[in-house]
Amino acid sequence: MNVDEVLSRIQKEIVFQEGACGICHLALKKLSESGGKAISREIPEGIEAKIVDSEGEVIGEGTDIVWPPAILKAQINAGIIPKNASNELNNILTSKKDRKKVSAMYGYGRVIAPAGTVIGMILGEGGRVEIKREGIGIAAYLYDSEDGLISDAVSAFCPICAINIAASRNKRIFDIVKEKHRDASNTGKLKYERDIENVVSWKRRRVFAHIVEYGEIIGANFGCCTSYATIRAEISAGFGKEVMNKIFKNYCDMCPLKCFWVDKSMGAMGNIILKRMKDTGVRGDVTLEDYITVHLLDGDKKIAQGIGSLCSLSATVNALLRSDAVEILKPPRARGFPKGKYQ
Repeated sequence: MNVDEVLSRIQKEIVFQEGACGICHLALKKLSESGGKAISREIPEGIEAKIVDSEGEVIGEGTDIVWPPAILKAQINAGIIPKNASNELNNILTSKKDRKKVSAMYGYGRVIAPAGTVIGMILGEGGRVEIKREGIGIAAYLYDSEDGLISDAVSAFCPICAINIAASRNKRIFDIVKEKHRDASNTGKLKYERDIENVVSWKRRRVFAHIVEYGEIIGANFGCCTSYATIRAEISAGFGKEVMNKIFKNYCDMCPLKCFWVDKSMGAMGNIILKRMKDTGVRGDVTLEDYITVHLLDGDKKIAQGIGSLCSLSATVNALLRSDAVEILKPPRARGFPKGKYQ
């Protein structure tokens, strides 16, 4: 595999509006087409990932709080992410300090449960949680009942990651979350203790994930992004609680857009929607019901609502598809039409 050729292919197709998620999955696609793959494993401080070339050699490594940013760090380390993109991404990928704080709340690459606790606590106290696009990243803002800012953070990937980072920076929230999840079951920890690997690649317009234990595949599945594919593969391997697995399946059953129809990760599309929302002043507030729920507001008027099971980027796409897209995106007038009889 020629690293320079992979880099060149990525440079030709990279779309900054798709954010870190879109860039990471484009790189995974081009890497896979050249015979490479990404391998990750859970560790106490999150996830460590490796990029492996077509000859089985490790060409890049990275560590972050969940699978996708760890893989993206490894892609940058492997030299397959264009320099202008990698410079921007390195500024917002999780710092070692933040990674240690987030992992101390729960750890082993799991962020949904602690984020749920944070959202529930903030809303229970009369506050709100807002997400928005910030440059190439995603920001989360935690507000109190007086609309005062409690804490905030920018993440390269999912708003749920940003919520965890913001929570870890506030001592009161950090202590509450850590105590609540002190003795909670953690699939990432179980996989760490069994020395299990996650192997992911892109083919047939989707991500395929294999759960490997001592060289044997014990679970495999596919999905619209690295996280969804890995969770589905974990379910195939027998991990997870029955009630949560049913919730994940039900979400996929209800999804109005199977992203592999359009050859894009869910997060790439969510990033584009959030970028347009920021440009037009539409706000996204996050709650947690059975699913992560995003409420889109134009001023005080609620114009849409969507659900996601792992990520509020997917909830944002869900909201767009279930509502009036014109109200959310406020498209400008068409430009560049040739003069004709219609004028």
